[in-house]
Amino acid sequence: MAEIAHVTVERIHHYRDTVRAYQVRIDGDAVGKVKDEKELTLEVAPGTHHLRVRLMWLQSPSIEFTIQEGEHLRFRTGPNGGILQAWRIYFAPQTAMFLEAV
Repeated sequence: MAEIAHVTVERIHHYRDTVRAYQVRIDGDAVGKVKDEKELTLEVAPGTHHLRVRLMWLQSPSIEFTIQEGEHLRFRTGPNGGILQAWRIYFAPQTAMFLEAV
């Protein structure tokens, strides 16, 4: 039996979106939610996957990652900017949140 791998998505604290959870999606499937200042750890099969977070119509860019058996990858997410970046909500919703490997 193949060993599994783990992916953790950590959400930073930010005044924007504090009361709403971000939906975590791997390979297009909703696999869980992460709240403000919390993290979510998921089991994934080894291989190449796509990760993104969403909140209503807003989303982060998709990140492609490759993970090996027994490996544990970490990612950080949150709103992309403060009040000066609020234009993203309407004009670039696919960049309204950031998602990065740590």
